[in-house]
Amino acid sequence: MSVNINNEEILRLAENYKKDMSKFLRDLIAIPGESCGEEGVIKRIEAEMKALGFDKVIIDPQGNILGYMGTGETLIAFDAHIDTVGIGNRANWNFDPYEDYENDIEIGGRGGSD
Repeated sequence: MSVNINNEEILRLAENYKKDMSKFLRDLIAIPGESCGEEGVIKRIEAEMKALGFDKVIIDPQGNILGYMGTGETLIAFDAHIDTVGIGNRANWNFDPYEDYENDIEIGGRGGSD
């Protein structure tokens, strides 16, 4: 099966979600999530999945979060880690790494990229 994707249309539609996506990322940055201390981040992701109408949201015994939407033959999986390394010496940061910063092209803070 071939699907034509109009990249300009995808970008135009995605722009409608920019404010919400930026808010979600900034929320995640604001919650410390060092290895073995990610519970707050997991809870924020859980809230977002539920707000977006995921059909099922599960936090497994190891603390991983799994979200399901839709049904069908094909399953698309996204696998990622959410833990971060420590911030090190705060004096080395130009801003509070848990308060982040945002400008027209980037959002910065601990865990903002990997």
